[in-house]
Amino acid sequence: MKLTNKRFWEFEAIVLICTIICIFTLWMEHWLELLGLASLGFCCLMLVGGVVAWKLYKGNQWWKLAVYIFLITTAILVTVLFSFVWNWNGNGERPANIPPDEGCYITANELVGIIMLLWTIFAPMLSCVISYIAKRLLCKNKEIKNDISGKVTKQ
Repeated sequence: MKLTNKRFWEFEAIVLICTIICIFTLWMEHWLELLGLASLGFCCLMLVGGVVAWKLYKGNQWWKLAVYIFLITTAILVTVLFSFVWNWNGNGERPANIPPDEGCYITANELVGIIMLLWTIFAPMLSCVISYIAKRLLCKNKEIKNDISGKVTKQ
């Protein structure tokens, strides 16, 4: 699959639309309470992963594009989470300045675990939807047809 400006931007539009639909669905199910920065980060992550996946994709099968999108975005997410959010010195205990009656507290390491769990549930489905739609809309495969005389022709 050659990278042309029109098809590339159409692909990025498909990625953005599918990501926004996924964010809206999660918001409707009350799984994503913080819609601000998390949604922006999720959209940027999918767009960057889509750019790299588009460059690696050769136009063979839609599931290869889905695997590329999933693996690249997962690598980016893991790098960001373990670089900036993961507490390497934390032992998982509650900090001393939080009162004991405060029930809603999770550590940074638990937050990374929750994000990665949600990612492994939703990202494969999202990347499959994105790649299937992109393959159907952007890649016009030339089908081989048998005409009446029995000759095999490409359209």
